Amino acid sequence: MKDLFDKIVDNKGPLGKYAEVAEGYFAFPKLEGPIGNRMYFKGKKVITWSVNDYLGLANRPDVRRVDVEASKKYGSAYPMGARLMSGHTELHEKLENELADFVNKEKAYVLNFGYQGILSTIDSLVSKK
Repeated sequence: MKDLFDKIVDNKGPLGKYAEVAEGYFAFPKLEGPIGNRMYFKGKKVITWSVNDYLGLANRPDVRRVDVEASKKYGSAYPMGARLMSGHTELHEKLENELADFVNKEKAYVLNFGYQGILSTIDSLVSKK
């Protein structure tokens, strides 16, 4: 019996057929350098859309320091996953209120996944009609 990883090597899926002609890009590209919005692929600097660091802030020393402090205080399980499924906490609400104040708006709503944000934004702006 093959395990999952053997199956992936044997069948790379619908984009796997391009692996040989596309420098492996469609099938598990090996990225190098610090995780961020810009990384290296085969020695060439590329934009990395697959990580949640669109603004390139995650590796800033001040952000990393605060991240360590927050994980010591709250643990590493926050933000708990999709709020729709796992709920939220007073910390989520506090962040939303602070962000709303920062941009001088009545309310703000934070979604911890880009996909959720896109769907929620589109759904709030348009309907079937």
